[in-house]
Amino acid sequence: MKDQIYPKVRKQAGNDQLKLRSWSTGFRLIAWLLIVSMLNLFSGCMNYFKVEKASGSVVDNIDNYTSQQKTIILHYGDDVWVLEAIDLKADTLKAITYKDYVPLVQKPVNPDKANRYRTKKPNDERAVLNEVHIYTSDLNRYEGTVKVAVPLDRVQKIEVYEKDKDATTGSWILGTLGATAGAFLLIGIIVALTKSSCPFIYTWDGEQYALTGEIYSGSIQPQLERHDFLKLPVYSNQNSTYQLKIANEVKEIQHTNLMELWVFDHSSDLNIWVDKYGKYHTAEQLLSPVSATGFDGTDLSALIAETDSLFFTGHIGNQELPLTDGMILEFPKPENATTANVMIRAKNSFVLDYMINQFYDQFGDLYKRWNKKQQKAPEEQLRQWAADQNIPLTLSVERNGEWETVDYYNVIGPMAFKEDILSFPLTGTESNPVKIKLEAGNFFWDIDYVGIDYSADRELDYTVVSATSAIDQSGKDIKKKIQADDHRYYDQPEVGNYAELSFDLPPNLEESRSVFLHSKGWYHILRDTEGTPDIEYLQTFREPGRFNKFVNEYMQQMVELQNKNLVPKQ
Repeated sequence: MKDQIYPKVRKQAGNDQLKLRSWSTGFRLIAWLLIVSMLNLFSGCMNYFKVEKASGSVVDNIDNYTSQQKTIILHYGDDVWVLEAIDLKADTLKAITYKDYVPLVQKPVNPDKANRYRTKKPNDERAVLNEVHIYTSDLNRYEGTVKVAVPLDRVQKIEVYEKDKDATTGSWILGTLGATAGAFLLIGIIVALTKSSCPFIYTWDGEQYALTGEIYSGSIQPQLERHDFLKLPVYSNQNSTYQLKIANEVKEIQHTNLMELWVFDHSSDLNIWVDKYGKYHTAEQLLSPVSATGFDGTDLSALIAETDSLFFTGHIGNQELPLTDGMILEFPKPENATTANVMIRAKNSFVLDYMINQFYDQFGDLYKRWNKKQQKAPEEQLRQWAADQNIPLTLSVERNGEWETVDYYNVIGPMAFKEDILSFPLTGTESNPVKIKLEAGNFFWDIDYVGIDYSADRELDYTVVSATSAIDQSGKDIKKKIQADDHRYYDQPEVGNYAELSFDLPPNLEESRSVFLHSKGWYHILRDTEGTPDIEYLQTFREPGRFNKFVNEYMQQMVELQNKNLVPKQ
């Protein structure tokens, strides 16, 4: 098993060390299998429909469903037909029973609970949502034809098959993460065994600290230090103080240069976001896409149309895995629009986080030496490698029938969804509707929502608020270390280090308030890797897309393990 999962690091150790590494390897394998199981559940999403009984006039109901071009199905005893050429009179329904009805879903429909249907080809069963079932105790047959006449006063009931949104959403939450405690347990296992990514930010909701997000993700070397703007929840527009906590909960050394709040007070008809350049954008009305299609042709509209528990994360198929994945979205384009603001609610996947660590493990006992060299490498070289391996989420727009890259979203981290925005000018050469493409390495990003706004940014004043107090876990005042973008840092060298910050907010004179944490920093990932690395193999990772191939190789191995029943299928 070790050779299969870690093929390029030659292990050289005594028996005790080997047992320890074997134990660690086994638990990392468990974490990876949990991730793949989660991914399988998302890619094979569970969709449900329910049976609703129609009320009111039989005539009005049938007339209504016919006008909606629903599939009308007639039940008479054991006979079930699909009706065509429906002729509805005051007291009789006449129609042609041109074919017997063949149920779309595999299991018998239970009218008293949610029923599952599939959405993947070749067994796409979504047409079941268009069905209306009429049950009658009597009918007249026209001899020698397939025509029937049903007395409307003998219609016993009319059942309509409709999407069960509550059951569908619930199944994704429970099926993927487990119920409440199970969710935290599963995420806790993955974090404990795989996680290495940037400081966690918690905000005080009046009763407890709630995980809100991660900051300056991907800044793993000092030359990659960057500004980050995290939109924070506003628990009350009139709160006079804001409290948050920054915590190191993984094996890394975190260096935070700056932490301050940007406070926007504005009318209730505006949404505010700050992009990676520190420029704020106002949105009057976010438009959802009129179509959203995966690179494999899958309709993703239901996954990214709303901010909810459903999101796109790629899928595992039987064919060869692609190096990149993503979606193509179409948005209506108003006349005279000159700018497009594209807002996403997304995060990085546990797959990316896990595989970055597996890549580091390939360096074996040379990891620390290699990492020290990385700290001296040119910033542009490090950023180019990440771009070549498709780690950022790239935003492209179709112009003159060809895709043109306009920008990319910074890495977010896997622990919490973040709202982020990018803006680009419209040149008049874009297609109509506007087509945009989001693309990254296969399984690297989880995308919950994508919206677009074309309105011009309104001019707003905002207040920059420094921390009133900042106390670490030992009671030490660290406020001066995070008050300015300078050469002083608040360092968190150990797991369990944290600081609690409090900010005095100005009075709110408007209807709404938006608050952003402006931070800056970088972090150093700690790895206890051993073994003699295969240098020739590691040199192949200089090639664009090589890390993506590495991920797919692992993915295919894990799917094979799961298919061999080494872990229960979900």
